[in-house]
Amino acid sequence: MLIAPAERGRGLARAVATAAVADALRSRLLPQWRARPKASRRVARALGFRELGSQLSVRLAGAATRTREGI
Repeated sequence: MLIAPAERGRGLARAVATAAVADALRSRLLPQWRARPKASRRVARALGFRELGSQLSVRLAGAATRTREGI
């Protein structure tokens, strides 16, 4: 999720994430959190998430790219 700079620090991300996790658990899903920004990782830790690994995204040279019109 993205929080507008003027609204940060008010607990909005934590409130929305708490609701999303609760909904996922009610639906018997496994909540996951993927984030690079430190602030997002702090929220995840506050909700009990643990960092278990990392993710690397790579764009290969010559790989076809899709445009909105091509999807």
